[in-house]
Amino acid sequence: MNFKLLCLAMALPLLLVGCASAPKGLYAWGAFPQQTYLMYSAPEKAQPSQQILILEEDIVKAKAKSSALPPGLYSHLGLLYLMENNTDRALQNFNLEKQVYPESTVLMNRFISKIQGTGAGQ
Repeated sequence: MNFKLLCLAMALPLLLVGCASAPKGLYAWGAFPQQTYLMYSAPEKAQPSQQILILEEDIVKAKAKSSALPPGLYSHLGLLYLMENNTDRALQNFNLEKQVYPESTVLMNRFISKIQGTGAGQ
């Protein structure tokens, strides 16, 4: 009897921990992975203007919850704006990517210099 009671006493905290809510993820991914996959797997179904709206909405939601945005989201959004011939918004997003993720500075600077016509190999 004591053995069963001891096992129950030990199992109860484990059961309660198992019922705890799932931990919050590091980033607010939103639709970013699905949109990126769709862009490369079925480009006819992924219009840049539609993706821009979806990703901009995800950014607003993440900021409202004070959640971090994933690496690459701003650069992907910059690419989409570039596809829409909106170089100002593309540059803005490439600079945001640099600001939020400094490790992307070299790549973002290359994109920015290509857009501005000052890049090597022009």
